[in-house]
Amino acid sequence: MTRFPRSRPRRTPEGSGGDHAGRYHAAIARLRSVPWLRVVRVLFALYLVGALVSVWLPGDWRQADVALYRTDALAFWGHLAHPSLPHEYPPLAVIPFALAAIGPPSVGQDCFALGMAALFVLGFVAIRRWWGASRAWTYGAYALAAGPATLLFRYDILPALMALGCLWLIERRRFASTYPLIGLGTLVKLFPIALLPVTVIAHARAARGSGTGVLIRGLAAGVVVCAVIVAGGFALGHVIDPAHGLGAITYNVDRPVQVESVPATLMWLGSLVGVPAHPVYASVSYDLVGSLSGVASAAGDLGLVVGMLWVWWRQLTGRMDTGHAVVGTLLVLLCTTGVLSTQFLLWVAPVLAVVEGFRYRWLAVFLLSALIFPVLYQVAVEYSPLLRYSGWFLAGIGARNVLLVVCTVWFLASSGRVPAAHPAPSGDTVRVPPPDRAEPAEPEPLPSLATTA
Repeated sequence: MTRFPRSRPRRTPEGSGGDHAGRYHAAIARLRSVPWLRVVRVLFALYLVGALVSVWLPGDWRQADVALYRTDALAFWGHLAHPSLPHEYPPLAVIPFALAAIGPPSVGQDCFALGMAALFVLGFVAIRRWWGASRAWTYGAYALAAGPATLLFRYDILPALMALGCLWLIERRRFASTYPLIGLGTLVKLFPIALLPVTVIAHARAARGSGTGVLIRGLAAGVVVCAVIVAGGFALGHVIDPAHGLGAITYNVDRPVQVESVPATLMWLGSLVGVPAHPVYASVSYDLVGSLSGVASAAGDLGLVVGMLWVWWRQLTGRMDTGHAVVGTLLVLLCTTGVLSTQFLLWVAPVLAVVEGFRYRWLAVFLLSALIFPVLYQVAVEYSPLLRYSGWFLAGIGARNVLLVVCTVWFLASSGRVPAAHPAPSGDTVRVPPPDRAEPAEPEPLPSLATTA
């Protein structure tokens, strides 16, 4: 039997590639040993503390919209004999605006902020009760990451929670209550009307076995109830105040492209290659106008139609559950509208948290929104003698919008996939999802003050 000599490992000379590889792997090992999740949690906790402290700092971002809310509230509640409705908000917006009319202006601002904080806490408690602690903390992370300027000094958290209520009712097939809630939500902020097709499709799929006649009558009754509430609310508003009763509709008809919208980002990119665009302040908002205004608006409208049809078709054919359809509808609306303010991102925060769970990419979207407003609005916009947007301001908006569109496309392309089941961790309660919605994929760990369920 022939014996072959045992080969010895070849020594690598000093300074060769093997030595460099060893140092590389050692550096990677040191990076992996850093408790990154703990670091992220500490940084996020510090951010939340700073955000809460900033609530009481002076600034136009704290006063501007709340002062407008106060003016509208006093014009309605202070003159009930001849009330005047808001010229840019739906009629029922005067209900949350009443908080800003309490006491002198400084007290009214605090009362309004405390009222929105109470709504935020109520949403946290409801999500924890019905969807679990993980989803509740995700909702808190998303809403707080958007910043106190939008969470506490805008009223958009109210219609956002109404949209979440619509999802809760749909998942439990309580459609008789869903249609009126959509109508009331539309009279507070217009966007909940976009959930009507999602509700009709979910209703139709849930009542497939009840017969064609019963199904058609049920769907027609629900749509009529919603339409009567919306039309009746605006009609009553027009009777009360003919000048402003339909203001929420007419106000948005001929508005320029708002600077924070995705169509405005397209115009800014065009300006980088020589197509002119310039800032304007119109309709109580900061806008962008130029040669590409019509093209950008048309692209947004086309994206709206295509995106909505995609979501509704996938839901109708069973490829997307109702929860993902609700989120997808709102995301498509945010990505395509020419009227986009920072606080509009709150519309999707509650439903996104309960449907998909925590994702770092969505946290980045909300954090970038907080960077835009109020930070970049304060330091990167020249207001006098002429309005001027700096490159940093438009680049920050562009980065947020690109990430928002990419995350939306990713969400729409992957929604509806049913992942393999994961065993519940020891000590956790197993929550069975409603029959209309499959259990979403396991969310990433939450970089905030986590608690156990």
